[in-house]
Amino acid sequence: MSGIKKYEDELFKNMIEIINEKNLDISIWRILRSKSKILGSTVFSWFLKYKKDGADVVHATSQVVAPAAYINKPKHFVVTVHDLAPIRYPFEIRDISEKLQWMFIPKILKRDDINIIAISEFTKQELVEVLGINEDRITVVYQGVNHSLYKPMNKNLCKRFFGLKECEKHILYVASNLYHKRIDLIKVIFNELLKCRDDVKLIKAGYSEELKGDNIISLGWICEEDMPKLYNSADVYVHTSEYEGFGLPVLEAMACGVPVVVSNKASLPEIVGDSGTLIDIGDECVHEFVESILKILDREKSVDNRVLKRSLMFSWERTANKTIEIYGKVLDIV
Repeated sequence: MSGIKKYEDELFKNMIEIINEKNLDISIWRILRSKSKILGSTVFSWFLKYKKDGADVVHATSQVVAPAAYINKPKHFVVTVHDLAPIRYPFEIRDISEKLQWMFIPKILKRDDINIIAISEFTKQELVEVLGINEDRITVVYQGVNHSLYKPMNKNLCKRFFGLKECEKHILYVASNLYHKRIDLIKVIFNELLKCRDDVKLIKAGYSEELKGDNIISLGWICEEDMPKLYNSADVYVHTSEYEGFGLPVLEAMACGVPVVVSNKASLPEIVGDSGTLIDIGDECVHEFVESILKILDREKSVDNRVLKRSLMFSWERTANKTIEIYGKVLDIV
């Protein structure tokens, strides 16, 4: 489950609940992206998959679907932009279809009749600075977290679930291996950390290549229902990414009461605020990461109440409510 897929599922589920609870006169349905490489988010899908079906508002919940508006011209069109990483890091694009998508995406986003949702102030600023889009056309709606699922749990029980030793300290890193996630940095930080303590293990989770090395545990993909246990297994969550549209794993760790040490780049300061440790990625950052992690590992308390309280600012219900408000504004009914 990627961050975008989670956003789409939670947004739809919570909007349906709000519509039913408030008895709103809204009919809403979704077209799911296909797992097929041809009909997923490719150029072919714009013709064959995504239809407006007479809807008053069509919402593309990821920017990669936005160019479908060229083919099926909706009355009112809303697009959620998660980030512009393929523009900032074009060398990360791996196939021709994705390159074609990003030839058309900037053009459709620049159209004056497109209503844009950005998932952070950082992403909004990217749209303004990189694509020259008028900021008045962009509304920031943060992603959320399911607090009934992501919450503090017994740390030792969670460690046992994954076969981890309770007497050891565990650092968690959840991300892909794309360059902008700076997996190279986490390796250096952890190697330096091992020089100070030999009871530390690094857990790498995510839907990409394994991270290999001494005292490193690569778990690969973890199902959604087990992710809260994984976060709660950690004594500290570390995120070295230099580019994030939002940073959902950081927020999920915070909701589990896990102290976070993250870079101060992109959207991450918006999520963490002053509840966690923000470190500038520069010449001295490895030392600063190591020092901050060691301080946390020396603590006795298992739940960080500061990050837990901060996480309560974000919820999928709030995301859904604000999105419904945007639909109303687009239709000029509120």
